[in-house]
Amino acid sequence: MARTRGSEDDDVDWAREVDAGDGDGEFVVEAFDTRDDLARALCLEVEENARGCLQERGAFTMAVPGGSVAKALRGLREAEGLDWDRVHVFFVNERPGEQKCAKLAKETWTEACGIPDANVHCVMASDDVEACAADYEKQMRSLDENQMPIDEENGMPVFDLILLGMGADGHVGSIYPNSAAANDETGACVLGVDMPGKRTVTMSMALINTADRVVLAATGSEKAETVRAALEDELEWGEIPGSMVDAFSTIWFLDLAAASKLSAYEDMDMDTDDDE
Repeated sequence: MARTRGSEDDDVDWAREVDAGDGDGEFVVEAFDTRDDLARALCLEVEENARGCLQERGAFTMAVPGGSVAKALRGLREAEGLDWDRVHVFFVNERPGEQKCAKLAKETWTEACGIPDANVHCVMASDDVEACAADYEKQMRSLDENQMPIDEENGMPVFDLILLGMGADGHVGSIYPNSAAANDETGACVLGVDMPGKRTVTMSMALINTADRVVLAATGSEKAETVRAALEDELEWGEIPGSMVDAFSTIWFLDLAAASKLSAYEDMDMDTDDDE
């Protein structure tokens, strides 16, 4: 199914798309020929959502992870005509002592785009991950409701856009399979995660699913079976956290290698070169 966005000059391949939605919201899976195409699509998502929200209410709030998704946002440096002063950036997960995600975002795009430092909301530096989580939720709630609306049903902040990457084991943020974070029922927006070798804070799945739009990206053949299971199998809650993402608008961005085991693409001649 072909999909068109923006101008005819947009250099993004939207040629393969599966609309898997059957509810009131939107659920779409899109596969791109290369990782570069996927990166451009991520930037386009940010640009289009930012323009719409800035025009509608004069503010735009987004959350980003680290890793390859964060690096893909380098293309935002080329965006023109966006009022970055009214954009607020949070991080899906972070190691408080290292601030790796915040540093990567600054090096990659936020500083070059001119987003004020005060609008790049960092997790405080502390060894107490629970205190860091509570402080980060407080930072979200410190924005006025025009900048960060509050959901009327669950009382959680509503992000305009959350970007996620998914690991080969299916984790998103610092929500790992069958972990306490995956099965959290506290109603907290941000969770402290204290696991061997991982002391982080992470947005809860409840907060992620309250967002207006979530884009989950996965690349590489090593993730193909997890992608297939997440999208096609009946799973136990917490088994593959990526499969638990269910915002009003949920979009999966895959490269051909990650999409290669999906039944929707099994009859296509797909070049799944992971070196793209």
